[in-house]
Amino acid sequence: MKFILSVLVCSAFIFSGQAQKTPQKNTGSQQKVVRLNPVKIDTNDPNKKALNKFSKEKMFNVNTPPQPLKPEEVKAMNFFNEGSKKGKAGDFEGAIAEFTKSLDLNKNVNAYVKRGYAYLMVGNYGAAISDETEALRLQETYVRAYFIRGLCRFETGDYKAAKQDLDIFLDKDRTNAIAFNYMAAITFMDQDYKGALENYNEVVRLDPTYPDIYTNRGMMRHYNQDYKGAMQDYNEALKTDPNNATAYNNRGAAKMMLKELDAAMADFSKAISISPKYADAYDNRGRVKQALGDTDGACADWHLAYTNGLAASRDLIVKFCK
Repeated sequence: MKFILSVLVCSAFIFSGQAQKTPQKNTGSQQKVVRLNPVKIDTNDPNKKALNKFSKEKMFNVNTPPQPLKPEEVKAMNFFNEGSKKGKAGDFEGAIAEFTKSLDLNKNVNAYVKRGYAYLMVGNYGAAISDETEALRLQETYVRAYFIRGLCRFETGDYKAAKQDLDIFLDKDRTNAIAFNYMAAITFMDQDYKGALENYNEVVRLDPTYPDIYTNRGMMRHYNQDYKGAMQDYNEALKTDPNNATAYNNRGAAKMMLKELDAAMADFSKAISISPKYADAYDNRGRVKQALGDTDGACADWHLAYTNGLAASRDLIVKFCK
């Protein structure tokens, strides 16, 4: 599940490196480029972890409706409850099969909603969107269907529609940290950094243990030029995971903005010791070395950044290195 992509942040730190403009305004002076990176995306990404937790605690709880009168409705209920049990246990393919059997007998809005969530969890976003759309056709006020469909639309890259669905959901239910986390990603991509920070604040308020929230909120505080606040968030991230190379790199970037160059150097070096191929950390450390007058050391780091895949470091090598 994609979240926030690697980005370049232009700051007000004066540096004799390559000048770039900020996304928000151009002061006309040379500006330091700081490379910030959120946690890498994989099958164990923060949203996936949160959704798995949501599956166990809320989504697939078995609810027994009033006893149906028709035999096929009794069978449908049994399949529905079995699907809920499998979803709660993390067997999403099994849950889909059970909900499908239930829906073959009885077109029930709850079965569509839960099957759609199971489809979300196995990455079949198109099927999930279809199920949630059908659920909303049957019951327009079923707000959880907007939540699930919004997440799926985000995953397919339809961010405008995702925002529309999540806005409807959050207008009715402001207790879901996952929804706010996705909204933070959407507002970030719209370059609404204040809005993204506000959404991350809601995630922290609702679930202070949300996976990697402090790394991501720290990055957004950096975008809002709250470097001390960013450092506090990275400190929190490192309490949870002392080997979080991203948190060290990003904390080093915040320290650069505060002109704490030696401390920034230590953080970049720590990030590199944890992740020896961390190209952005090499690039950042090279910039600190140049600021401290060690051009040879800076060039060595930029070469390592370039070797490890950061093409932008070539510009610095061409400009400053022999």
